[in-house]
Amino acid sequence: MSGAAQYFSQSYGEARQRFLDAAKAAGAVINHHVHPLTGPSGETLATDVARFGPREATRVLGIGSGTHGVEGYCGSGIQTAFVTEGFAKDLPRDTAVVFIHAINPYGFAWNRRVNEDNVDLNRNFLDHSKPHPENPGYEELADAINPPDLSPEAMAESRAQLKAYADRHGAAAMQHALSAGQYTHADGVQFGGLEPVWSNRTLRNIIREEMGSAERVIFVDIHTGLGARGAGEMICVEPETSGAYARMRRWWGDIVHSPVGGASVSSDVPGSIPLCFAEELKGREVTSGGLEFGTVPIREVTVALQSDNWLHQNGGAANPKAAEIGKLIRDAFYVDADDWKEMVTAQTRDVCKAALRGLQD
Repeated sequence: MSGAAQYFSQSYGEARQRFLDAAKAAGAVINHHVHPLTGPSGETLATDVARFGPREATRVLGIGSGTHGVEGYCGSGIQTAFVTEGFAKDLPRDTAVVFIHAINPYGFAWNRRVNEDNVDLNRNFLDHSKPHPENPGYEELADAINPPDLSPEAMAESRAQLKAYADRHGAAAMQHALSAGQYTHADGVQFGGLEPVWSNRTLRNIIREEMGSAERVIFVDIHTGLGARGAGEMICVEPETSGAYARMRRWWGDIVHSPVGGASVSSDVPGSIPLCFAEELKGREVTSGGLEFGTVPIREVTVALQSDNWLHQNGGAANPKAAEIGKLIRDAFYVDADDWKEMVTAQTRDVCKAALRGLQD
């Protein structure tokens, strides 16, 4: 195996070790934020940080992986490739690069998109002291989204109900109901949580520790699961009239889209990571977005999410279907093929090189 594909791993434990070995060899300053739980083989879980560049740098590029657990297979491979290749070796003056590896290590290790609390982390970064956003489409479709079993009959009924909703309200409304998060069904798909979870609190600490001196910050959070196979889109959660959107379009061109106006492969979701960066770095110039890569058709992604949620309401790892469903969800968010790995790595490299140039504007 050669090229970027050689840096991708087959498990969280392997991915973590390879990232840490590469970071150490490259001379990074490394910090570990150890999770209170362990992985399927009893292994340590952690969000690991590798920093290149001066501690007091006022310009910082952050590159994140594994916000959605199982999506870490992609992000970790890209991060390890970058560190090994010397991406951060000759940085401009007053500039640092911070790799945040496995923001949701539990989901990564256990092949889940969500965390240990069944929480979609990218819906958790909001003010939980205020009323949570409502998702009436999810409420209407809750039973269809979360079928009682995975029999052909139950899944066919689920598809029929989802299609009927899309026929009545449109495909965008259907996607919003499915993916915009919900705060009423703790055992359901896309649950955003009712309080800040471990990964939320940990990421905020990392931002304060690693970017506290920064005046300008760009954060690229690597995601998978939406869009055409291997195609990347930079998602800006702010409207097209915002300064962040203008900067992103200037740096990255027409791969930038905002879900606020409906132009993105993603729905406009509450509580995403860019809100966290904006809060923790208030008063600074912050440009944060999700770099989303397509994997398999959205119907397959939906079935994988439904199956994973059913599994973990029915015994989890002890269920006889655990291995089968674990592979199903991994395959939905990670294409274990060399050409796909090369595509996502090359595009991320272009985005991050442009980000470094943008920090010097």
